[in-house]
Amino acid sequence: MDLRGKTVLITGGRRVGGYLARMLADRGMNVALTYHTSRDAIERTVAEIEAAGASSLAVAADLADPAQAEAAVGRVVERFGRLDALVNMASIFRKTPFRSLTPADFDAMIAANLAAPYHAAVAASRQMLGQPDNEAGLRGKIVNVGDWSTERPYKDYLPYIVAKGGLTTMTLALAVELAPHVAVTMVQPAMIEPPPGMSAADRAAVVAATPLAREGTAGDVNRLIVYLLEGTDYATGACYRVDGGRFLGVDPVGDA
Repeated sequence: MDLRGKTVLITGGRRVGGYLARMLADRGMNVALTYHTSRDAIERTVAEIEAAGASSLAVAADLADPAQAEAAVGRVVERFGRLDALVNMASIFRKTPFRSLTPADFDAMIAANLAAPYHAAVAASRQMLGQPDNEAGLRGKIVNVGDWSTERPYKDYLPYIVAKGGLTTMTLALAVELAPHVAVTMVQPAMIEPPPGMSAADRAAVVAATPLAREGTAGDVNRLIVYLLEGTDYATGACYRVDGGRFLGVDPVGDA
Protein backbone atom coordinates (compact mmCIF):
# COMPACT_ATOMS: atom_id res chain seq x y z
CA MET A 1 0.00 0.00 0.00
CA ASP A 2 1.35 3.38 -0.96
CA LEU A 3 1.28 5.35 2.29
CA ARG A 4 1.41 8.81 0.76
CA GLY A 5 -1.80 10.69 1.48
CA LYS A 6 -3.23 7.79 3.50
CA THR A 7 -4.48 8.09 7.09
CA VAL A 8 -3.44 5.98 10.08
CA LEU A 9 -4.88 5.89 13.59
CA ILE A 10 -2.42 4.79 16.28
CA THR A 11 -3.81 4.02 19.70
CA GLY A 12 -1.34 5.38 22.19
CA GLY A 13 1.91 6.99 21.19
CA ARG A 14 3.59 7.89 24.43
CA ARG A 15 6.76 5.93 23.71
CA VAL A 16 7.04 3.36 20.89
CA GLY A 17 3.87 4.65 19.25
CA GLY A 18 5.26 8.17 19.09
CA TYR A 19 8.29 6.91 17.20
CA LEU A 20 6.00 5.01 14.81
CA ALA A 21 3.84 8.10 14.29
CA ARG A 22 6.87 10.12 13.19
CA MET A 23 8.05 7.32 10.88
CA LEU A 24 4.68 7.12 9.15
CA ALA A 25 4.37 10.90 8.90
CA ASP A 26 7.76 10.93 7.17
CA ARG A 27 6.27 8.54 4.60
CA GLY A 28 3.46 10.97 3.85
CA MET A 29 0.68 9.64 6.06
CA ASN A 30 -1.84 11.70 7.99
CA VAL A 31 -1.37 10.51 11.57
CA ALA A 32 -4.00 10.47 14.33
CA LEU A 33 -3.15 9.31 17.85
CA THR A 34 -5.49 8.55 20.72
CA TYR A 35 -4.74 9.19 24.36
CA HIS A 36 -6.48 8.40 27.62
CA THR A 37 -4.10 9.56 30.35
CA SER A 38 -1.04 10.70 28.37
CA ARG A 39 -2.33 13.90 26.81
CA ASP A 40 0.90 15.89 27.13
CA ALA A 41 3.05 13.21 25.48
CA ILE A 42 0.62 12.71 22.59
CA GLU A 43 0.20 16.41 21.96
CA ARG A 44 3.98 16.83 21.88
CA THR A 45 4.20 14.14 19.21
CA VAL A 46 1.42 15.78 17.19
CA ALA A 47 3.18 19.14 17.43
CA GLU A 48 6.47 17.61 16.23
CA ILE A 49 4.76 15.99 13.25
CA GLU A 50 3.02 19.19 12.23
CA ALA A 51 6.20 21.21 12.68
CA ALA A 52 7.83 18.85 10.17
CA GLY A 53 5.09 19.64 7.63
CA ALA A 54 2.79 16.63 8.00
CA SER A 55 -0.81 16.48 9.23
CA SER A 56 -1.61 15.03 12.64
CA LEU A 57 -4.43 14.88 15.17
CA ALA A 58 -4.71 14.02 18.87
CA VAL A 59 -7.96 12.38 19.98
CA ALA A 60 -8.98 11.89 23.61
CA ALA A 61 -10.73 8.55 24.11
CA ASP A 62 -11.17 5.69 26.53
CA LEU A 63 -11.27 3.02 23.86
CA ALA A 64 -12.59 0.41 26.28
CA ASP A 65 -15.89 2.29 25.86
CA PRO A 66 -17.30 1.34 22.42
CA ALA A 67 -19.06 4.69 22.03
CA GLN A 68 -15.79 6.54 22.55
CA ALA A 69 -13.98 4.24 20.13
CA GLU A 70 -16.59 4.93 17.48
CA ALA A 71 -16.40 8.66 18.17
CA ALA A 72 -12.61 8.62 17.87
CA VAL A 73 -12.81 6.99 14.45
CA GLY A 74 -15.45 9.53 13.48
CA ARG A 75 -13.16 12.41 14.41
CA VAL A 76 -10.35 10.98 12.30
CA VAL A 77 -12.62 10.57 9.26
CA GLU A 78 -14.09 14.02 9.78
CA ARG A 79 -10.59 15.50 9.69
CA PHE A 80 -8.97 13.40 6.97
CA GLY A 81 -11.88 11.94 4.98
CA ARG A 82 -10.85 8.29 5.21
CA LEU A 83 -9.16 5.78 7.51
CA ASP A 84 -6.65 3.48 5.84
CA ALA A 85 -4.86 1.86 8.77
CA LEU A 86 -5.29 1.19 12.48
CA VAL A 87 -2.36 0.28 14.71
CA ASN A 88 -3.55 -0.98 18.10
CA MET A 89 -0.53 -0.15 20.23
CA ALA A 90 -1.86 1.23 23.53
CA SER A 91 -1.29 -1.23 26.36
CA ILE A 92 -0.80 -1.63 30.10
CA PHE A 93 1.94 -3.94 31.40
CA ARG A 94 1.97 -4.45 35.16
CA LYS A 95 3.28 -7.20 37.41
CA THR A 96 0.48 -9.00 39.28
CA PRO A 97 1.84 -11.85 41.45
CA PHE A 98 -0.68 -14.66 41.78
CA ARG A 99 -0.85 -14.56 45.59
CA SER A 100 -1.97 -10.93 45.57
CA LEU A 101 -4.29 -11.01 42.53
CA THR A 102 -7.54 -9.09 42.77
CA PRO A 103 -10.55 -8.94 40.42
CA ALA A 104 -9.55 -5.35 39.66
CA ASP A 105 -6.26 -6.60 38.17
CA PHE A 106 -8.17 -8.72 35.68
CA ASP A 107 -10.63 -5.96 34.84
CA ALA A 108 -7.86 -3.42 34.22
CA MET A 109 -5.82 -5.71 31.97
CA ILE A 110 -8.83 -6.81 29.95
CA ALA A 111 -10.06 -3.23 29.52
CA ALA A 112 -6.72 -1.85 28.31
CA ASN A 113 -5.26 -4.82 26.44
CA LEU A 114 -8.31 -6.51 24.92
CA ALA A 115 -11.52 -4.48 25.14
CA ALA A 116 -9.90 -1.25 23.92
CA PRO A 117 -8.24 -2.74 20.82
CA TYR A 118 -11.38 -4.78 20.12
CA HIS A 119 -13.66 -1.74 20.10
CA ALA A 120 -11.13 0.31 18.14
CA ALA A 121 -10.82 -2.45 15.53
CA VAL A 122 -14.58 -2.89 15.19
CA ALA A 123 -15.15 0.84 14.75
CA ALA A 124 -12.23 1.24 12.35
CA SER A 125 -13.09 -1.79 10.24
CA ARG A 126 -16.70 -0.73 9.84
CA GLN A 127 -15.43 2.56 8.47
CA MET A 128 -12.94 0.80 6.20
CA LEU A 129 -15.50 -1.61 4.78
CA GLY A 130 -17.59 1.32 3.59
CA GLN A 131 -14.71 2.82 1.62
CA PRO A 132 -13.69 2.10 -1.99
CA ASP A 133 -10.69 -0.13 -2.62
CA ASN A 134 -7.28 1.47 -2.71
CA GLU A 135 -4.62 0.84 -5.34
CA ALA A 136 -3.72 -2.44 -3.60
CA GLY A 137 -7.30 -3.72 -3.80
CA LEU A 138 -7.79 -3.24 -0.06
CA ARG A 139 -9.96 -0.89 1.97
CA GLY A 140 -7.71 -0.82 4.99
CA LYS A 141 -5.23 -2.58 7.28
CA ILE A 142 -5.15 -3.33 10.98
CA VAL A 143 -1.99 -4.17 12.90
CA ASN A 144 -2.32 -5.27 16.52
CA VAL A 145 0.58 -5.22 18.96
CA GLY A 146 0.54 -8.33 21.13
CA ASP A 147 3.17 -10.14 23.16
CA TRP A 148 5.38 -13.15 22.46
CA SER A 149 4.59 -14.59 25.92
CA THR A 150 1.02 -15.61 25.10
CA GLU A 151 2.38 -18.81 23.58
CA ARG A 152 4.96 -19.45 26.33
CA PRO A 153 3.73 -17.66 29.45
CA TYR A 154 5.91 -16.52 32.32
CA LYS A 155 4.93 -16.02 35.97
CA ASP A 156 3.42 -13.02 37.74
CA TYR A 157 1.54 -11.50 34.79
CA LEU A 158 -1.53 -13.73 34.52
CA PRO A 159 -4.23 -11.11 33.69
CA TYR A 160 -1.92 -9.37 31.22
CA ILE A 161 -1.10 -12.59 29.38
CA VAL A 162 -4.76 -13.66 29.32
CA ALA A 163 -5.72 -10.33 27.76
CA LYS A 164 -2.93 -10.40 25.19
CA GLY A 165 -3.83 -14.00 24.34
CA GLY A 166 -7.35 -12.82 23.59
CA LEU A 167 -5.87 -10.16 21.31
CA THR A 168 -4.01 -12.85 19.36
CA THR A 169 -7.24 -14.78 18.85
CA MET A 170 -9.02 -11.56 17.89
CA THR A 171 -6.39 -10.94 15.20
CA LEU A 172 -7.06 -14.33 13.61
CA ALA A 173 -10.83 -14.00 13.84
CA LEU A 174 -10.86 -10.47 12.42
CA ALA A 175 -8.69 -11.56 9.50
CA VAL A 176 -11.42 -14.07 8.59
CA GLU A 177 -14.30 -11.64 9.21
CA LEU A 178 -12.81 -8.81 7.17
CA ALA A 179 -11.29 -10.68 4.21
CA PRO A 180 -10.83 -9.84 1.40
CA HIS A 181 -11.18 -6.12 2.07
CA VAL A 182 -9.14 -5.50 5.25
CA ALA A 183 -5.83 -7.19 6.12
CA VAL A 184 -5.26 -7.92 9.82
CA THR A 185 -1.90 -8.86 11.30
CA MET A 186 -0.07 -8.80 14.63
CA VAL A 187 3.44 -8.14 15.89
CA GLN A 188 4.46 -9.81 19.14
CA PRO A 189 7.43 -8.04 20.74
CA ALA A 190 9.40 -8.92 23.80
CA MET A 191 10.61 -6.11 26.08
CA ILE A 192 11.24 -3.02 23.97
CA GLU A 193 11.54 -0.34 26.61
CA PRO A 194 11.80 -1.49 30.23
CA PRO A 195 8.71 -0.59 32.27
CA PRO A 196 9.15 2.12 34.91
CA GLY A 197 10.74 0.79 38.08
CA MET A 198 12.25 -2.33 36.53
CA SER A 199 15.47 -3.15 38.36
CA ALA A 200 18.84 -3.51 36.70
CA ALA A 201 18.93 -7.14 37.86
CA ASP A 202 15.59 -7.90 36.20
CA ARG A 203 16.72 -6.23 32.97
CA ALA A 204 19.91 -8.29 33.01
CA ALA A 205 17.87 -11.46 33.52
CA VAL A 206 15.74 -10.65 30.48
CA VAL A 207 18.81 -10.09 28.33
CA ALA A 208 20.33 -13.34 29.61
CA ALA A 209 17.20 -15.22 28.52
CA THR A 210 17.27 -13.65 25.04
CA PRO A 211 19.28 -15.56 22.43
CA LEU A 212 20.19 -12.33 20.61
CA ALA A 213 21.51 -11.03 23.96
CA ARG A 214 20.06 -7.53 23.98
CA GLU A 215 16.90 -5.58 24.65
CA GLY A 216 14.74 -4.67 21.69
CA THR A 217 14.35 -1.13 20.41
CA ALA A 218 11.34 0.80 19.17
CA GLY A 219 12.81 0.59 15.69
CA ASP A 220 12.89 -3.21 15.81
CA VAL A 221 9.11 -3.29 16.20
CA ASN A 222 8.17 -0.24 14.16
CA ARG A 223 10.10 -1.21 11.05
CA LEU A 224 8.08 -4.44 10.93
CA ILE A 225 4.82 -2.52 11.37
CA VAL A 226 5.81 -0.17 8.55
CA TYR A 227 6.58 -3.18 6.37
CA LEU A 228 3.16 -4.72 7.07
CA LEU A 229 1.51 -1.44 6.10
CA GLU A 230 3.71 -0.52 3.15
CA GLY A 231 5.81 -3.47 2.05
CA THR A 232 3.29 -6.26 1.54
CA ASP A 233 -0.41 -6.46 0.68
CA TYR A 234 -0.55 -10.26 0.91
CA ALA A 235 -0.31 -10.85 4.66
CA THR A 236 -3.35 -11.38 6.88
CA GLY A 237 -4.09 -13.55 9.88
CA ALA A 238 -0.39 -13.77 10.72
CA CYS A 239 1.43 -13.03 13.99
CA TYR A 240 5.09 -12.09 13.86
CA ARG A 241 7.35 -12.39 16.90
CA VAL A 242 9.93 -9.63 17.40
CA ASP A 243 11.46 -11.00 20.56
CA GLY A 244 15.17 -11.61 20.01
CA GLY A 245 14.43 -15.33 20.27
CA ARG A 246 12.79 -15.27 23.73
CA PHE A 247 10.09 -17.64 22.54
CA LEU A 248 12.69 -20.34 21.92
CA GLY A 249 13.28 -20.77 25.63
CA VAL A 250 17.03 -21.25 25.20
CA ASP A 251 18.96 -21.89 28.41
CA PRO A 252 21.06 -18.72 28.95
CA VAL A 253 23.83 -20.86 30.47
CA GLY A 254 25.86 -22.65 27.83
CA ASP A 255 28.68 -22.42 25.36
CA ALA A 256 29.42 -18.99 23.89
